[in-house]
Amino acid sequence: MSKIDITRYYSTKRKRDVVTGAGILLFAALIVFQLYITIVFPLQLRHQQLLIAEMEKDEMYEQIDRIRDLIRKTGGKNVAQRGEINLVNGILDQFALHVRENGKEMTPEQVSDLRNVLSRYELIVMTWREKKTDNFHIRQSTLDTASSAKTIETSILNSH
Repeated sequence: MSKIDITRYYSTKRKRDVVTGAGILLFAALIVFQLYITIVFPLQLRHQQLLIAEMEKDEMYEQIDRIRDLIRKTGGKNVAQRGEINLVNGILDQFALHVRENGKEMTPEQVSDLRNVLSRYELIVMTWREKKTDNFHIRQSTLDTASSAKTIETSILNSH
């Protein structure tokens, strides 16, 4: 048997038509999609997570500034109230200083912890501004920031 006879029996001649073009196009699209899923998509997710972390830090900065502004506008009726306001103002100033110096090294968990502490402070300041009562005193059970602040500080020092 010669070569010409074999190709006549076992060869398929495919014409260029719409079905062939669509098949080739779908195959190429599948390859491009797989490359996107394996290479580009993880990079986009990582970039998005970084953006979310930066947005959380920016919101933390804004929250500190907002609470400090609120407390500066809060006036006390007597010496005890003004003393408590000054104490909380001093603590918030320390938080602001710490965050400005170490904010870039803070992990998302640390940012979340500090935002929780700041939210409690904000709630207390808002309560002071709304109630207008003689009882301003913060109970230690209401706001225990020493452990949270120490944990955040220790984590930052250990990360260096």
